[in-house]
Amino acid sequence: MEKSDETLMREHQQGNPAALEELFGRYKLKLFNFAYRILSDRAEAEDVTAELFLTLITKAGSYEPRAKFSTWVYAVVRNGCVSKIRRRRSLVFFSQRPEKEEGEEGQWEPVGGEPGPDEQAERKDRAGWVQAALKNLPLPQREAIVLMEYQGLSYAEIGEVLHCSLDNVKVMIFRARESLRKELAPILEERPS
Repeated sequence: MEKSDETLMREHQQGNPAALEELFGRYKLKLFNFAYRILSDRAEAEDVTAELFLTLITKAGSYEPRAKFSTWVYAVVRNGCVSKIRRRRSLVFFSQRPEKEEGEEGQWEPVGGEPGPDEQAERKDRAGWVQAALKNLPLPQREAIVLMEYQGLSYAEIGEVLHCSLDNVKVMIFRARESLRKELAPILEERPS
């Protein structure tokens, strides 16, 4: 029988290094994907994910389960993403860097089996369209839709992560879906069936 996340965290607090390894295995990819979809930057997403696990190592004693472990780690990663976005905005304001050229940003690479080249190209195109559409959403809507659609969290868990009411979560997800539907409709209509 698989141990719960909370049990593993308690074992980690008691000095069991294998418990942290198991938590790392369970959450590394999920948390990285969440951060990446929010930040649209692979290096920053890796930093946020690494910072979470560094926090688990250095401050294990201060963790007290007030919510599900998964909700807590998503909230920590979300806060790291928000901090990165704030720093990014202040860097753009104060720096005189040239604007990025089109096509310079990182690209999402689908994870899974090995489909053929045509299917890989189609998936990459779709992922790029979705990533671009996600980027255009207001941050709270982007966070809510990513937590629901990509991370599989419930409305209640999303409310805990985003520190908002259940009704607010439902509204954000509805608005995000409507915005995505409108933005992706022309692209999806052009594709052959």
